[in-house]
Amino acid sequence: MNDLHEKIKQNAKYLVLQNVATPLINMAIAIYIIKKLSIVEYGVYNLLYALITYLALFSSVGLLNVLQRYIPEYSTKQQYSSIKKLFNYSLAIRLVLAVFFIAILLAFSNPINHLFKVENLHEYIGYFALGMVIFLEIQVVEATLSSLLLNKSIMFSYILATLVRAAMTYFFLEKDLGLKGLLYAETFYYGTILCVQFIFYNIHFASKYSASPEKLPLRRLFRYSGFSYFDEIGWTILDVKTDFFIISTFLGPTMVGLYGFANQFVESISKVMPFKIFRPLIRSIFFFKFTENNKTSQLNRHFNFLVKLIAFISFPIFMAVMVIGEKIIIFIFDPKYLPALPLLWIFTGFMLIISFQFPLQLVVQAVEKVEITFYSKIFSIYNLIGDILIIQVFGIIGVALVTCSARLFQFIFVWHFIRKHVALKFDIQALAKIFMNALVMTLVLFMFNRLVTDIVTLILLVIGGSVIYLGLSFFNKSFFDEERAIVNKLLPRPLFVF
Repeated sequence: MNDLHEKIKQNAKYLVLQNVATPLINMAIAIYIIKKLSIVEYGVYNLLYALITYLALFSSVGLLNVLQRYIPEYSTKQQYSSIKKLFNYSLAIRLVLAVFFIAILLAFSNPINHLFKVENLHEYIGYFALGMVIFLEIQVVEATLSSLLLNKSIMFSYILATLVRAAMTYFFLEKDLGLKGLLYAETFYYGTILCVQFIFYNIHFASKYSASPEKLPLRRLFRYSGFSYFDEIGWTILDVKTDFFIISTFLGPTMVGLYGFANQFVESISKVMPFKIFRPLIRSIFFFKFTENNKTSQLNRHFNFLVKLIAFISFPIFMAVMVIGEKIIIFIFDPKYLPALPLLWIFTGFMLIISFQFPLQLVVQAVEKVEITFYSKIFSIYNLIGDILIIQVFGIIGVALVTCSARLFQFIFVWHFIRKHVALKFDIQALAKIFMNALVMTLVLFMFNRLVTDIVTLILLVIGGSVIYLGLSFFNKSFFDEERAIVNKLLPRPLFVF
C-alpha cells in the first residue's frame, strides 16, 4: 500500500509538470495561431481535427477503454505478459484501421470537398495524413503508460514535443506557409511524442518482462470493448467536433472558425484544471482501489470527492467568463472573434457538464455497467437531428445549445440508471458553499470590470478575484478533513485548506 501511495505522489508531480507547463505553452501557441490564420483557415484547421476525432473512433473499436480498465487490474495481479499482449494487439489493429480510413477519405475527396464547402480539403488531409496516423498510435501508447503509472515518461515526451511544436509552428508560419505549414509543424510534434513514449515503454516496462503462456480472457475483453465502442460512437456524436461538420456543411468554414475559437478557448482553460491534470492518475487509482476490495459502498464517497474538486475549480471559472469574457477576447486573443462571445458563454457551461460526467463514468466503468452509457447515447441522435433542424434558423448559437442540452440529458440518464446499482448521492451542502463563494467573487468582478482597459488590468482583476474566492473558501469550507488530507498528500506542502 505504501508503495502505491509513493507511486501516486510521484506521478502526481509529473502530471503537474506535464499538464501545467505544456498547456500554458500550447495556449501561447494557440493565441499565435489564431492571430496568424484567417478565420476561414482556422475553420478548416478545426475541421481537420474533427476528422481526426472520427478517425480515432473508427480505428478504436473500444481498445483504449480496454487498456485503461484492465491494465491496472493485470498490473495488480502481476500478469505482465497480458499487458504486453494487449498493447501489441491494440497498436497493430489501430495502425491498420487508421491507414485504411485515411485512404477512404482521400479516395472520396471530391464529394467530401463539396459537402464541407472547402475546395482543397483533400490536399490538407494529404499534408496531415502521417500526422493523423501518428496521433492515433500515440493514444494507444499513452493509455498504456498512464495505466502503468509511468506518467514521468508521458510528461517528458510532451514537454520536449511542445518545445518542438512551438519552434516548428513559428518557423512555418513566419515563412507564410499558412495552414499547410501549421500541419507540417503538428506532424513534427506528434512524431516527437510517439518516438519518446515508445522508447520509454520499452525501457521501463517491455524489456523487464518476458512473454508467458497466459491467455487473455477474450470473451470478457470483447464484451467490454464492444459496449465501450458503441459508447464511444455516442460520445463522438455528442462531441463539439461533430458540430464542425454540420456547421461547415450548412454555413461554411468561416462559421466553423468562430465556433472552433470558442471551443479552443474553453479547452485551453480545462486543460490546466487540476481534475483534468490528474485525470489519468485519478482513473488508475480509482480502479486500483476498487480492485482491492470490490466494495460499491466506497464509490459514493470517492464520487462526491471528485465532484467537489471539479466544482471547486469549475464554478468560479464559469461565472468569471460570463462577466469578463469580452475583455478576454479583446486583450488576449483578437477582436475579430468578438461575434463568438455568446458561444464562449455557452461552451463554458458545456465544460461544466462534461466535467461532472468524468466521476460518474468512473463509477460506471468500475462496476462494469458500460451498457448504461451505451444506452444513454440515444441523445446523440437527438443532438445530430437537433443540430440539422435548428442550424438554419438559429445558426451556430442554436447548434451550441442543442449540443449542450444533449450532454445534460445524457448525464441525467446515466445518473438515474447507475443508482440502481450504486447508492450515489450528491453532497448538496458542500456544492452550495462552493457556489456561494464563487457568486460573491463574480459580483466583485462585475463591479470592477469597467476598469479593465488593457491586458495588465485584466490580469490584476483575475488575480484579485482569485484571492477573494480562495479567501472565502478558506472560511466557508466545503471539504472534509479526510478529503483535504488526500489532496495534501499529493502536494509538497499541505496547502489545500478549503
